This record gives sequence, C-alpha cells and structure tokens, in this order.
Amino acid sequence: MKALFLSIVALLGCAGTVSAQYNYALPPMYSWEVGINGGLSVATRPTGPAEVYQGSRTDIVHDFSARIGYYFSEHWMMALDIGDRRWESFGTWTLPTTFGQSLQPRNISFLIADHALSSSIQMNYVIPFYTRYRTYTKANLYFGVLVGMVNTFNDGSIGYSRYNAAPDSSFMYTSSYNYQHGIGYSLGLQAGFTYYVVPRLGLNIELGTRYVDIGTHEQRYAHQNARYHLLYFPQTVGIRWRF
Repeated sequence: MKALFLSIVALLGCAGTVSAQYNYALPPMYSWEVGINGGLSVATRPTGPAEVYQGSRTDIVHDFSARIGYYFSEHWMMALDIGDRRWESFGTWTLPTTFGQSLQPRNISFLIADHALSSSIQMNYVIPFYTRYRTYTKANLYFGVLVGMVNTFNDGSIGYSRYNAAPDSSFMYTSSYNYQHGIGYSLGLQAGFTYYVVPRLGLNIELGTRYVDIGTHEQRYAHQNARYHLLYFPQTVGIRWRF
C-alpha cells in the first residue's frame, strides 16, 4: 500500500511538472493590438447644399488609417481609429448666352474636403478561431458599430478657366469650387477578418459604411453650402501586431 501511495504521488508530481512546462510554452494572452490600414473608398455626392453645388458623380479615392484596439474578452473589442481620405464630386454647369449664342456646358469640380480626418471609436463583437490545440487565436472575425468626429480641411477657393472657343474665347467660367473647412460627426458599421500568420502578427481586411454630418464655415451665397451629409464606403487591407 505504501509503495502504491508513493507511486501515485510521484506520478502526480511528474504530471504537474509536464503541465507547468506545457503552460509555460504557450503564447501569452494578448489584450492589445495596433495596426495600419490602406485601401480605397468611394463617397456619395453631398446632400444639403444647393443642388447646383452637389455635383452628379464622384471618384474612388485612397483611404488610410491607424488603429489601436483592446480586447476586453475573447468576444469583445474596442478600437480607436484615426483615418484620412479626400472627398470630391464633379458636375456640369450650363453657361450663359453671349453674343446671342449659347455657350457649351463645362465640367466643374467640387472639392468637399482635401483632407477628411476622422477620429472614431469602434465597438466590435469578435468570433475567434483557435489553433488546433487552442494555443492561441489563429483568426478573428468581427463586426460592430462606430461613432466619431470628422474634421475637414479645405481652402474654400474658387477656380476659373477661359472658355477658349467661339463666340467668346475670352469668357471666364467657374471650373472648380472648394468647400470651406468644417467639423462634424460620423456613424458607421464595419465587418472584418484578421488572420494571424504568427501569434503576434496578423493580416486584416475590413469593409465599412460611414455616414457623416458636417457643418462648415461657409458664408458665401447666404450660407447655403454651410452644412452637408454624405456616405462613404472604405475597403481596406492592413497589418496587426498584438501585445
């Protein structure tokens, strides 16, 4: 009996030693994550200003951001995201009649924001995928909501071009209109997926939709362009580093 008891104690001691060594070899639990994102986004034309200053089409532009996130648990993560992009729309203006003849319409650009700098907080629900032996999280699928602030930077200038055609080649028309700088808020949704190549380093892809409401310092034309709303849709890839 004594021999059996000593054998059991020895066996438990060995198991404890193996278990301690195994746990020691596991990667630590990572609560923080930093990353950068780069990609493309497209914005709708602004609504709110007079229709003639909204434009009728927009372009795809670059979208960049930096992010830091904190995991409260394996299923909940909050992140601070700071990003930048350019908003511009394009339209066609009908020119007046001169010398009894109608001038041909000309294109005009509306620079809504040379830089639209966003600062926002995300709250995401996370679905983790583990390695075979659950040694660390191999991937995270997440989706959530966003709220934040947007500052727009612009010089508020108006550009003119020469008509350079009959019947009045010297006629000057407005070819570009820049909104004034402003500030507002943003609301949004996003979904993303991060795959960790190694325990600390991951690759990320994210899709989002954002609504912004901006008030500008516009004083021209009875303040009719002093407030606008638009949607934009960032699609980015990025890298993540956990610690």
